[in-house]
Amino acid sequence: MDSSSFGNTPDLFSQAELLKTGGATCDCYRVKLWGRLHFLKRLKEELRTDPRYVVALQKEFETGYNLDHPHIVRYLSKGEDYILMEYVDGEQLSDFMTGHPDFFADKTHVNRFLSQLLAAVECLHQHGIVHLDLKPQNILITRIGRNVKLADLGFCYADAYPDTMGRTDRYAAPEQFRVGLLPDERTDIYAIGRIIEQFPCASNYSQVIDRCTAALPEQRYQSVQELQSDLQPKSKRRGIIITSCLAVTFLAAFYLLLPRMSAPIEDSLPIDSMPTSLPSDSSMALPMAVPAPAPSQALQEQPVSPAPTEKVSVTELRQRLRSVMQP
Repeated sequence: MDSSSFGNTPDLFSQAELLKTGGATCDCYRVKLWGRLHFLKRLKEELRTDPRYVVALQKEFETGYNLDHPHIVRYLSKGEDYILMEYVDGEQLSDFMTGHPDFFADKTHVNRFLSQLLAAVECLHQHGIVHLDLKPQNILITRIGRNVKLADLGFCYADAYPDTMGRTDRYAAPEQFRVGLLPDERTDIYAIGRIIEQFPCASNYSQVIDRCTAALPEQRYQSVQELQSDLQPKSKRRGIIITSCLAVTFLAAFYLLLPRMSAPIEDSLPIDSMPTSLPSDSSMALPMAVPAPAPSQALQEQPVSPAPTEKVSVTELRQRLRSVMQP
């Protein structure tokens, strides 16, 4: 391909290779710059002077350039009628499912795919962006690792770019067909349900699909986090609940015992068993035995010898008290 086919595009793109992944408004190319492959998206020739499509391409770049997520294609630079992105060595989800028909029959692979896709969509929502065109053609599966890369923000809705150019009817939520209704996170959740429907093991997700694709937005999952929580395996959720209960029980026991553990020894003794304070270098007489009461008057008249005493240091007294108090 010669450089003239790119018009005002720099000569760096003269060796661009046309790819079959282009859409209705743009052609897509693979280019090699500074020894590294990149992905070039350029408006079709008949649309390069249409301000609507030029603005849409500008919106896609401005929206994507501020995102940095491992499962979203990175946007690098732009020109008048093209944008340059990182190159992903992989396939569109639609092509991958055709070439690997049994891969998503394994529920483990589906759960991993959904976990990565939902992480990417959640990142968009946290930045005030609704994708509005989630479909297998806009989801790439890498050849190495088979990881998700979400692409194509051309139809997205963002705070600074409220106008959207279109939709893909098969995956579009009902509100996208109604004039005056603004999309939100639940619009993307609808499309995710339609994507799950295409997996061979979709019957395992029937309840999730039904809730994702409910006609009314308020009947769907209200956030990606809520959807992700419902997708967790029951065994994993049970383990999380048990661990949380044990943690709460431990903390409750700890706080109940904390006053006893932190209180001074003297405060936990009966008042009549020990002075309120003792000098650190003093010693005291500790009675070892208490004389029993005399059974008769005769014995009471006899002088009583004082009970033998033992002088004990404060340190030794504290040690004896601790040993008595220990359960």
